[in-house]
Amino acid sequence: MEANVEQENAKQIEVIEAVKNYKPEFVRACYAVGLWIWADFNQQRLSQEEVDFIKEVGFRWNRARKLWQNACGVKKRRSAGDPRLKYQVVKFGEE
Repeated sequence: MEANVEQENAKQIEVIEAVKNYKPEFVRACYAVGLWIWADFNQQRLSQEEVDFIKEVGFRWNRARKLWQNACGVKKRRSAGDPRLKYQVVKFGEE
Protein backbone atom coordinates (compact mmCIF):
# COMPACT_ATOMS: atom_id res chain seq x y z
CA MET A 1 0.00 0.00 0.00
CA GLU A 2 2.79 2.44 0.91
CA ALA A 3 4.50 1.86 -2.47
CA ASN A 4 1.19 2.73 -4.14
CA VAL A 5 0.99 6.08 -2.31
CA GLU A 6 4.60 6.87 -3.25
CA GLN A 7 3.81 6.06 -6.89
CA GLU A 8 0.70 8.28 -6.80
CA ASN A 9 2.66 11.12 -5.15
CA ALA A 10 5.32 10.74 -7.86
CA LYS A 11 2.57 11.18 -10.48
CA GLN A 12 1.43 14.40 -8.77
CA ILE A 13 5.00 15.72 -8.80
CA GLU A 14 5.38 14.74 -12.46
CA VAL A 15 2.19 16.62 -13.41
CA ILE A 16 3.13 19.74 -11.40
CA GLU A 17 6.65 19.76 -12.88
CA ALA A 18 5.18 19.55 -16.40
CA VAL A 19 2.83 22.46 -15.62
CA LYS A 20 5.69 24.47 -14.09
CA ASN A 21 7.89 23.85 -17.13
CA TYR A 22 5.10 24.86 -19.52
CA LYS A 23 3.90 27.98 -17.70
CA PRO A 24 5.16 28.64 -14.17
CA GLU A 25 2.25 30.96 -13.33
CA PHE A 26 -0.20 28.06 -13.93
CA VAL A 27 1.11 26.32 -10.80
CA ARG A 28 -0.60 28.97 -8.66
CA ALA A 29 -3.95 27.70 -10.00
CA CYS A 30 -3.18 24.10 -8.97
CA TYR A 31 -3.88 22.35 -5.71
CA ALA A 32 -3.98 18.78 -4.49
CA VAL A 33 -7.23 17.30 -3.24
CA GLY A 34 -6.18 13.98 -1.81
CA LEU A 35 -4.15 12.37 -4.58
CA TRP A 36 -5.80 14.34 -7.39
CA ILE A 37 -4.69 17.71 -8.74
CA TRP A 38 -7.30 20.36 -9.43
CA ALA A 39 -6.64 23.54 -11.40
CA ASP A 40 -8.88 26.57 -11.10
CA PHE A 41 -7.96 29.36 -13.48
CA ASN A 42 -10.62 31.68 -11.98
CA GLN A 43 -12.70 31.74 -15.14
CA GLN A 44 -9.62 32.88 -17.07
CA ARG A 45 -10.08 32.04 -20.73
CA LEU A 46 -7.31 29.65 -21.77
CA SER A 47 -6.00 29.65 -25.31
CA GLN A 48 -6.48 26.51 -27.40
CA GLU A 49 -2.75 25.79 -27.01
CA GLU A 50 -3.06 26.02 -23.22
CA VAL A 51 -6.15 23.76 -23.20
CA ASP A 52 -4.34 21.25 -25.42
CA PHE A 53 -1.40 21.21 -23.01
CA ILE A 54 -3.62 20.83 -19.92
CA LYS A 55 -5.37 17.88 -21.58
CA GLU A 56 -2.07 16.38 -22.70
CA VAL A 57 -0.83 16.13 -19.11
CA GLY A 58 -4.05 14.42 -18.03
CA PHE A 59 -6.47 17.12 -16.87
CA ARG A 60 -10.15 16.83 -17.67
CA TRP A 61 -12.77 19.56 -17.40
CA ASN A 62 -15.32 19.02 -14.61
CA ARG A 63 -18.50 20.80 -15.71
CA ALA A 64 -20.16 20.61 -12.30
CA ARG A 65 -17.21 22.12 -10.42
CA LYS A 66 -16.10 24.38 -13.30
CA LEU A 67 -12.43 23.47 -12.99
CA TRP A 68 -9.80 21.14 -14.39
CA GLN A 69 -9.03 17.88 -12.58
CA ASN A 70 -6.24 15.34 -12.98
CA ALA A 71 -6.75 11.97 -11.29
CA CYS A 72 -2.99 11.28 -11.37
CA GLY A 73 -3.69 7.65 -12.16
CA VAL A 74 -6.02 7.14 -9.18
CA LYS A 75 -9.14 5.18 -10.06
CA LYS A 76 -12.05 6.27 -7.87
CA ARG A 77 -15.77 6.41 -8.33
CA ARG A 78 -17.57 9.71 -8.49
CA SER A 79 -17.61 11.40 -5.10
CA ALA A 80 -21.02 11.85 -3.49
CA GLY A 81 -19.98 15.08 -1.78
CA ASP A 82 -17.25 17.65 -2.07
CA PRO A 83 -13.87 15.83 -1.89
CA ARG A 84 -12.30 19.00 -0.43
CA LEU A 85 -14.23 18.29 2.76
CA LYS A 86 -12.96 14.69 2.95
CA TYR A 87 -9.34 14.92 1.76
CA GLN A 88 -6.42 17.19 2.58
CA VAL A 89 -6.14 20.21 0.27
CA VAL A 90 -2.64 21.48 -0.51
CA LYS A 91 -1.95 24.56 -2.64
CA PHE A 92 1.01 24.42 -4.99
CA GLY A 93 2.79 27.64 -5.86
CA GLU A 94 2.33 29.34 -2.48
CA GLU A 95 5.75 30.18 -1.18
